[in-house]
Amino acid sequence: MQIRHLGGALARPSDSAAGQLDASYLLYLFGTPGVEDRQREIIEGGRKPFTFLSPGESAEAAFPAETLARLRDIKRRHDPDGVFRSNYPVLGRN
Repeated sequence: MQIRHLGGALARPSDSAAGQLDASYLLYLFGTPGVEDRQREIIEGGRKPFTFLSPGESAEAAFPAETLARLRDIKRRHDPDGVFRSNYPVLGRN
């Protein structure tokens, strides 16, 4: 388990895709079977940084709806052949 203090630059308004993280702490549970359900209970209603997504989750857990729509539009316009890939693609497929 890791508890990371947030704030500073992460808490400032940002026009990046990740946007502002206004939470005080980031909880990261890993390596222990069954921990994912408890983690979901703890963070319900919150948002995860994109790089902290777990297998079975999608980009929807990391970005606000408006941002995800913008990222999807960019992906469709600039990468119609799906050359660039991600473990958690914004279009929901690889």
